[in-house]
Amino acid sequence: MYENLFQHIDIPPSQVHLPSETNFKTYDSLIASFGGIELFLCGVGADGHIAFNEPYSSLSSLTRIKTLTHDTRVANARFFGREVDKVPKSAVTVGVKTVMNAREVVLIADGRGKAEAVRRGVEGEVGHTWTVSALQMHERFVMVVDEDATDELRVKTVKVRIFFFFFFCLSRLFQMMRGKTDLSSISRE
Repeated sequence: MYENLFQHIDIPPSQVHLPSETNFKTYDSLIASFGGIELFLCGVGADGHIAFNEPYSSLSSLTRIKTLTHDTRVANARFFGREVDKVPKSAVTVGVKTVMNAREVVLIADGRGKAEAVRRGVEGEVGHTWTVSALQMHERFVMVVDEDATDELRVKTVKVRIFFFFFFCLSRLFQMMRGKTDLSSISRE
């Protein structure tokens, strides 16, 4: 997180609080003590998991240690010298409910490998098989995707709207990260 995000934005280290094996049991209380999560920025796994809420995670889950699927470990091997055996078998993750409690959620998905997860997240039934689908119920959720990630969408008007919205949301997100705007100015229409 530090290498890929925090060192690139203007955030004091004292305001960075990541879940860990030592604080996961109290992490949701820590979040509440700071007034909650303003913006939850996440990606999605090819199997539709958000954070490390693997398929069949409870939609009411809070921060916890979660066993990772083999596919998730393979996808994350790129961070471990491409050696799957070096990828941990479990990870600390915020829960689905933790994500849903955030005031705003932005999910970024790119590439053909995420197309089924995008479809399930936009057009699928809400359920614990594809945890991304829970975000359909969030009042202030935006999915930012590239065109390849829309390949499995069945409702083409949704595909056009999502693709068009991509560039608009991305620019607004970067403005917000620089403190120049907030997501409330982005319309869902």
